[in-house]
Amino acid sequence: MTIVRNLMKIFVPIIIVAGFFFIMSNFKHTQTLSSAEEKRIKEYANLMQQAKAKEEDKTQILSLSSVAALGKGSAGEEVKTVQKSLGLNPDGYFGLETEQAVKEFQVKQGYTADGVVGPQTWAALVNMGKDTTASTSNSL
Repeated sequence: MTIVRNLMKIFVPIIIVAGFFFIMSNFKHTQTLSSAEEKRIKEYANLMQQAKAKEEDKTQILSLSSVAALGKGSAGEEVKTVQKSLGLNPDGYFGLETEQAVKEFQVKQGYTADGVVGPQTWAALVNMGKDTTASTSNSL
C-alpha cells in the first residue's frame, strides 16, 4: 500500500502539470483560430454592407424612376440620386457637369445624348447599378 501511495505522490503532480500544459496549449490554439475567424467575419460583414448599400441605391433609383424627366436647372433629391449613380459629387443641382455626365452615359448606352434623364435613362441607371456607372464617371 505504501508503494501505491508513493507512486501516487510522484505521478499525480506530473499528471496535473501535464494536464495544465495540455489545456493551455489548446487554449492558445483556440485564440489563434478565433482571431482568424474574427478577421473573416469582419471581412464578410464589410462585403455584406457594401452589397446592401448597392441594393439601397438601386431601390432608390427604382422608386424615383416614376419622377418626371430631369434636365439642366432641376434640383432636389432626385438630382442627387442621379449624380451619385454617375459618380459625381451630389450637390442636388442639375448643372453643366451633371448634364455632360448624363450625355456621356447616354452615349455609352447607345441612346440619343440629350442630357435629360427621362424614362429610358432612368431604366439604364437601374439596370447598370453603381458598378458600371462608377466606371462611367472615371472617364468624365
